Amino acid sequence: MPDLVRYQVRLKDKLKNPHALALKTIYATKMPSTTEWAAVHASINKARGQRIDLGIKVNRSPIPTMVVWLRESPVLADWVNSDTCLVSPLGWPPEVLPAFQHRLIPTPYDIANVDMCYRYASTERAFAHHLTLLLYCMGFSVEQIARGHDTSRASVLRTMYQAIEGLNEIPQYLIWATATDFKKTPLPTALVRIPMRKRSRFIAALLSNAFGADTLYCQYLVQNSGYYSYLVYGTQKKLRLSKGCQIYRTREAFDGDKEDS
Repeated sequence: MPDLVRYQVRLKDKLKNPHALALKTIYATKMPSTTEWAAVHASINKARGQRIDLGIKVNRSPIPTMVVWLRESPVLADWVNSDTCLVSPLGWPPEVLPAFQHRLIPTPYDIANVDMCYRYASTERAFAHHLTLLLYCMGFSVEQIARGHDTSRASVLRTMYQAIEGLNEIPQYLIWATATDFKKTPLPTALVRIPMRKRSRFIAALLSNAFGADTLYCQYLVQNSGYYSYLVYGTQKKLRLSKGCQIYRTREAFDGDKEDS
């Protein structure tokens, strides 16, 4: 058995595909260099010998070295050949649920498939935690992650908890998590007074993808306790994943699928 290696998380890599980087945090044989998701998806299909339909066409050929990486690395091979490969579980382990604020609980499918515009972390530690969270959202069980990171189940759960706490510090995430339909929701008076061009850009982002909205204005919304309470409890809701913010990284488990957390 060759020595196993893993990707060492570096904040300078934050603009690379986080789902591909998450896979590389699993101890494995020599890793391929690419982080292009289409190539990863095609290579997963090849390694499985079966196509996983994520709702988009894969316009990329598999990379032979990546297929070998997936097939010969123990934890990755177990995942690739399982029914949960790129299938987000329906829920979260009970141990991490208290980390969510205001009972706003996006599903693992939501987290795996929303374009966060690379706003999921501002520190290397938070970045590493987020990649662990993504592994769970991509269909790895807590036990598989623990084996892949050579750590304990309790440590993985603690890291996932901290990852969610980190998301709670991002105002764009908090606004997105409220699932507010901003077509039917007025903004506070103070924001109505900002210059028309800036206000138009901000509203357009809220309507399409809150993760792309201006941080300062988002901070104002979430720090205004009365208005934020209104966003959480009083507004009309929509699906968190919409055309403007959805990416295609996993499919969602069905009610009849087996949960393995």
